[in-house]
Amino acid sequence: MGSSDLLTVDIDTRGSAVVVSVGGELDLATVPLLRERLDTLSDVVAVPSPLVVDLSGLSFIGSAGLALLVDLNNQCVERGVLLALVANGTVVPRAIQVTALDQVFSVHTSVDEALGTRASE
Repeated sequence: MGSSDLLTVDIDTRGSAVVVSVGGELDLATVPLLRERLDTLSDVVAVPSPLVVDLSGLSFIGSAGLALLVDLNNQCVERGVLLALVANGTVVPRAIQVTALDQVFSVHTSVDEALGTRASE
């Protein structure tokens, strides 16, 4: 687990999927921690294994956090890795919707939903 006073990052696997659970505040000050943890996943996430980033534990997401997610999406597209985001509540889904990133990301309300039929594998 990686953490700071404002952000926690847990990495787990569910079947062949890698699930990254993020909690706290994702902003300019905490993005480097998440970026560092995500950079370690390149050896773990193999095509076609999905990467699920669970943002349901966030109480705040700023523009730096959204930019990090865009970068992550671009990396996943280049590598052929399926990226799914989990966002519920109001804070994160609203930020994604207002910035029209809901047109870019695959956004789900739970990890099970994000994994779809893969949850039983």
